[in-house]
Amino acid sequence: MLAMALDEQLELFPKATRQDIEKAKAMLSRYRRMKMILDDFERNPPETVKQIEAQESTTRYTRIIERAVNQIVDYDVKSVIEYRFLRGNSRAATILRFSGWDYCDKTIDRKILDGIESVANSLLYL
Repeated sequence: MLAMALDEQLELFPKATRQDIEKAKAMLSRYRRMKMILDDFERNPPETVKQIEAQESTTRYTRIIERAVNQIVDYDVKSVIEYRFLRGNSRAATILRFSGWDYCDKTIDRKILDGIESVANSLLYL
């Protein structure tokens, strides 16, 4: 009973729920598309209020994702998440890229899941 109470007191940040993790995965999956939209806005500045609002929203979205990914502590997990989601590569390309680490595809999948969970935990307070 005392150990459980101490665990609750020591937890500074809330843990992500399954829904939070699914939301983080969806956000990571959309990141590359949002980054392309931002690049287009840089080449072609917004002219209407709607376009300006879209640019601001997209900028906030991409910055939050980038901050959450930067807060991943494990270097391997961070590298895999950056390659898979921020650079927009497929799962197969990610496994092929990191196969030189002597990890099997299941290990890389676990690193992807660990990274998504870390991003979801970070998104709870960003």
